[in-house]
Amino acid sequence: MSQPHIRKAPKATKKVTGAKLAILDKYVYAQASKPTPRFPSPVRTSPFRTVRHVNPGELQAFSPSTGDAQMTLEQFMGKPAVASIIASGQLRFHAVGDTGVGSPEQEAVAEAMAHDLAADIKQGGPAFMLNLGDILYGPDKKAHYADKFYRRYADYHRLIFGIPGNHDGEVRSQTDSPSLSAFLENFCQPPGMQPPDGVEFGYLMPNQPGPYWSLECPFLDLIGLYSNTAENFGVLSGSGLGTFQMDWLQARLKDMAAARKNGKRKAALVIAVHHPPYAAGLNETGFGHPSSLLMLEDIDRVCEAAGVMPDAVISGHAHTYQRYMRTYRKNGLEMTIPYFVAGTGGISIQPLPMPFGITRGDVQYEMGFKEYGYLTLTAQAAKLSVSFTAVGGANPGLRETIGIDLNTHKQV
Repeated sequence: MSQPHIRKAPKATKKVTGAKLAILDKYVYAQASKPTPRFPSPVRTSPFRTVRHVNPGELQAFSPSTGDAQMTLEQFMGKPAVASIIASGQLRFHAVGDTGVGSPEQEAVAEAMAHDLAADIKQGGPAFMLNLGDILYGPDKKAHYADKFYRRYADYHRLIFGIPGNHDGEVRSQTDSPSLSAFLENFCQPPGMQPPDGVEFGYLMPNQPGPYWSLECPFLDLIGLYSNTAENFGVLSGSGLGTFQMDWLQARLKDMAAARKNGKRKAALVIAVHHPPYAAGLNETGFGHPSSLLMLEDIDRVCEAAGVMPDAVISGHAHTYQRYMRTYRKNGLEMTIPYFVAGTGGISIQPLPMPFGITRGDVQYEMGFKEYGYLTLTAQAAKLSVSFTAVGGANPGLRETIGIDLNTHKQV
């Protein structure tokens, strides 16, 4: 069955321009709170937590997403395809980050995901891919989308959504200005319009409302957030950035909670953000990029206020696969929330944090793999499953699958 979202795209027109965590280690916060020349001032203001561990010079202002920043899978795929997903009893999609270097490893991961598409959507095959950020590295990003994105996913005949990573927002050349311009051109054209490179390659891109958004699918609510351009720590709002992304998230979660309370919507909630809330094996230094704990506190705060916690969180940024299991207990709610890191889509793999089994507060670092590969998420009426598949190496294939019962909120 041909898919409506791989039809030949129309000619391009214009470009788009435009709760509270247990402290894992007191040392982390003590050091982050010291006013040093590197971290001279807060970058976040009320009502969200002040952060001192990000240099404001590392951050780039950006415009709010348009409208209510909400999308539905049906608007891209049509009613028949969505009906097929519902009939199959599951919604499946791929996710991977840190792809944009044009490397043989990126191509191998892309080909492995494309191979999964042999299973039709009616048979429960993947409906789309989510790029977890760092879609393009380096300067002159607009000039490299053709080779490092479209050509690499030429055989991936499904829609590709995206959230920006820190490298997508960085400005390293005149053509990268303003921040996110290449990302917006390729992922966020207005409805009815397509990016020039997408037209050239015959690839229909989503008309995302901006760098942060929600996507309503059968069995799944997917929220994508933009954690800005700092090299280590993610930031969702603050001085010079405004609070509009956090305000939007708070409103969206309240609407979601109301729909659930009224019985109009029952679905897994997955939050995607490039900088991982947990990373580095819960170590404070070394082992690649660190945990973005204060960003996680902000997410927790709005989730708790709405009464809706995520069933899973997926990220990139660190160039290994890492899995953390958090036992969340608050306001009479107890649930297991898995946090996955999968910056394994093409950029050079980093050392794997060790050892496994470290626990800090309510979270444990349970597993990791120093391999290229990708996530496959499967949402059903009562279960969410997340798998990691390794690509290349001596023994490629499925590494692990983690399931969460959506009724009991426990691992199964």
